Amino acid sequence: MAPEYGATCGFFPVDSKTVDYLKLTSRNSNHIDVVEKYLRSQGMFRLYDGSQPTPNYSGDLMKLNLETVQPSLSGPKRPHDRVDLKSMKSDFTSALSNPVGFKGYGLKQEALNKEVKFNFKGEEHTLKHGSLVIAAITSCTNTSNPDVMLAAGILARNAVAKGLKVKPYIKCSLSPGSGVVT
Repeated sequence: MAPEYGATCGFFPVDSKTVDYLKLTSRNSNHIDVVEKYLRSQGMFRLYDGSQPTPNYSGDLMKLNLETVQPSLSGPKRPHDRVDLKSMKSDFTSALSNPVGFKGYGLKQEALNKEVKFNFKGEEHTLKHGSLVIAAITSCTNTSNPDVMLAAGILARNAVAKGLKVKPYIKCSLSPGSGVVT
């Protein structure tokens, strides 16, 4: 998921913890042996015992001031299109009438305020552009980490306990995208 942070790819050195992870997630032991032998033979297996020089990936040192980090969402069409949360409403609204394509749905002015009424379980509801119809906590990025998955579920539970109400027609799900979580 390198596009999420603006890279074409990411490289993280493989070490004994990686091999432990493969074992903990019930990978085939023969496959694990082949992977480890290959990585060691290519000089890609990292030892932290002082026997290897510290890698020099680049001469650039990047610093991030966490006070400058802004909450953001993805979309409205592609998951790697980042939009600051404070700009989401205006970004989505302009996307409705932008030409079809990147961030554009090509709606005519008269269609922007269109609403549709429907009946769900004997109750009338209204949908319009921007209405929520699904609320899901699922992603191969987030759900491969059980701690993050549990935290997201607890956050959703606590939001409901504090009074957040979900319309009855909205499909809600908490679904891991990775067998590792199981």
